[in-house]
Amino acid sequence: MASISIRSVSKSFGLYPVLQGLNLEIADGEFVSFLGPSGCGKSTLLFCISGLEDLTAGTIHLGDRDLAHIPPRDRNIALVFQDYALYPHMRVRENIAFPLQQQGLAADVIRQQVAWAAELLGLEALLDRSPAELSGGQRQRVAVGRAIVRNPAALLMDEPLSNLDAGLRVRMRTEIKRLQKELGLTVIFVTHDQEEAMVMSDRIAVMNAGVLQQFADPMTVYREPANQFVAGFIGSPQMNFLPGSMAGGGLNEASVLGVRPHDLVPARDASSDVLVMRGRLTLIEPAGPVAFLDVTLPDGSLIKATCADPRAYRPGEDLLLAVVRGNVSVFDAATGVRTGALAPGS
Repeated sequence: MASISIRSVSKSFGLYPVLQGLNLEIADGEFVSFLGPSGCGKSTLLFCISGLEDLTAGTIHLGDRDLAHIPPRDRNIALVFQDYALYPHMRVRENIAFPLQQQGLAADVIRQQVAWAAELLGLEALLDRSPAELSGGQRQRVAVGRAIVRNPAALLMDEPLSNLDAGLRVRMRTEIKRLQKELGLTVIFVTHDQEEAMVMSDRIAVMNAGVLQQFADPMTVYREPANQFVAGFIGSPQMNFLPGSMAGGGLNEASVLGVRPHDLVPARDASSDVLVMRGRLTLIEPAGPVAFLDVTLPDGSLIKATCADPRAYRPGEDLLLAVVRGNVSVFDAATGVRTGALAPGS
């Protein structure tokens, strides 16, 4: 296993910049997600690490090795693609064994490694099937087995769960995380799904337009977003953004307040430790253990709040909403950079 060091990496396709001066230090055995909207450069960065794309500028090190002049097959990096890329004419056993055969290993060594990977992933009963006889989740496990069978220094995964249904995605992400911990693998996981990134990652690299926005552990990204882009991209429903003047205490239109819907709840009264706002309830959206409330403020803007029991409320009624001031982020309106949180009683 090895650490991965990404230093001042840029990548352009012609005159179009895709990655812009990225710096990331990924520790040995760490699970890191590259997260961002489509076109942000996360897959391109993954392909640069694997060697499928050349860098325009900067360096990438695997441990103490500069990967600049090392071809993809010699980097000891495994890559799992979104579409699994299994060989349809080969059985599961042969698909898993293929990278070992390419290395020219002895037949008994190959058998042992395939048996080890199959047991680890619960594929023993499927070894003699063809890919066409497998479900989506089984194909994904075969693709992972083919990647880990040669004991790679790092495992790169490009949106590997996006083709699976919701229930299977949850089971597969648990399996991938278990596997990573059991083997001590350094894993980079590309996804546009914030929930996947939050539950699986040690740290998340949030990207937008080829620029790294924030690199931190999931709860820091959620509670202390570096800027408005991160704050709006992370969290479902999206964070509410409000004018700074609503908070008083010297704040004005030069600031923007960020309030997560899960922190904003109906209240009967106010105290110095909470920020309150009044509005009219327009819609109730039940969502299992909580319900989301769409509330229209006096200025016509729409915000979302939450409540545990929606039966107590009716659309059209006026609501008093409250949020603990320490849970309100403050952003600079001009730059979008987070400057801190509201202080109690401010």
